Amino acid sequence: MTTEQKAAPAATPPQAAAPEPAHRTTRPPAPGTAGHVTRLTVALGATALLLTGCGQLDGPERLSADCAVVVDGSGSGADSENGFRAKEKLKATVPGFLADQKCRYVSYAPITAASTASSCQVPRMDLDPDADKRSDRESLWKQTRVLAQAGADKMLDCARERQPGSDVLGGLERAAKVPRDGDGTYHVLVISDFDQADPDFRLSKFELETPAQRNTAVDALVAVRGVPELPDTTVHRVGFAMRGGRTTPERVEQMGQFWQQILEKEVKVGVDDGYGA
Repeated sequence: MTTEQKAAPAATPPQAAAPEPAHRTTRPPAPGTAGHVTRLTVALGATALLLTGCGQLDGPERLSADCAVVVDGSGSGADSENGFRAKEKLKATVPGFLADQKCRYVSYAPITAASTASSCQVPRMDLDPDADKRSDRESLWKQTRVLAQAGADKMLDCARERQPGSDVLGGLERAAKVPRDGDGTYHVLVISDFDQADPDFRLSKFELETPAQRNTAVDALVAVRGVPELPDTTVHRVGFAMRGGRTTPERVEQMGQFWQQILEKEVKVGVDDGYGA
């Protein structure tokens, strides 16, 4: 045997290949690993989507709007043929208004001879409180809207008893100062004939036939009452120019032009007469 043959290593016999397992088991990633976190995140996301979908199907969408009811306690709103029947219009309009506008928060303001200084107070109401856990929200709303109607009646009774008069712009000023916690447009229902009559300004004393005459009246009212700040607001009028049927068609048209100038150009609110006279 040569020296080279002695130094060569012995040939290693080939090893048999390991047999393939009959069934391969995949173990889940251990908690704390990147794979485990990723799968957990996906699972939670899917669960959240499922719960969201169920929430939408289980009941109606929650109420969200801020609203106010402003009521005229002047003699022109008497519940007789000589008035525009404020209480009757209040009861006929408030429930539908609250439902249509999806009002969650309802505030109240009086129209008196001195609306901003009036002592009439009715607490603001939450018609869809979070503390009430019942799943049938619509039955809850029916109950809270009844309470809201009672609050409007109470405000009207107070406005009639204390300093009866018709400071309409002052009533809107009171509505402008209440808190806003809801979403979207602020809806203000005003039950009034809009015949502004207070110690400092009486609309009946002004001629409104021409643009110049209306400008004079607008300037006079703004000078004594100022302009309430009501951004993103719609004023819903009920009873406009209906003083017991004693207002002529010509005067109704002139009052319409006067208040359009006040509300849309000066206060910069939307006006809606959709709830009728």
